[in-house]
Amino acid sequence: MSKSVIVIDDDEDTVRLFSEFLEEHDINVIGNGFDGVTAVKLFKETKPDVVLIDLNMPNGSGFYAIKKIQDINPKARIIAVTADGSFATEEKLEKLNIPLIQKPFKMDQIISIIKN
Repeated sequence: MSKSVIVIDDDEDTVRLFSEFLEEHDINVIGNGFDGVTAVKLFKETKPDVVLIDLNMPNGSGFYAIKKIQDINPKARIIAVTADGSFATEEKLEKLNIPLIQKPFKMDQIISIIKN
C-alpha cells in the first residue's frame, strides 16, 4: 500500500516539485502547506503516514509544527528537510528523534526514508 505524505515548505516551487516527484514514485501526497500553522492543521485533518517539513518558515516554524504534531501523535513520522545544517539544529532534531535531510537533497534518499 502506498504511503500518504503531506509536504510543507514556504517555497512553493519546492512543494510542487516534491509533490510531483513523490506521486511519480507511488507516494500519495494528500496535502501541501507553506507554514507551520498549516502543517499542524493538515496533520489533524489528513493523518498522513509521513510529514515532510522545512524548518525555517513564517507563521509557525518547522520546530513549532513538529512539537504540535508530536503532541497530537507522539509516534508521527516526521522528516525535516532544511538548508540549516547547524550543529544546534541537528542536535534539536536528534532530541526529537526526527531525521534530517539537507538541502540540496537527493530525491532517492527521501523516497527510501519514506518507504522504510
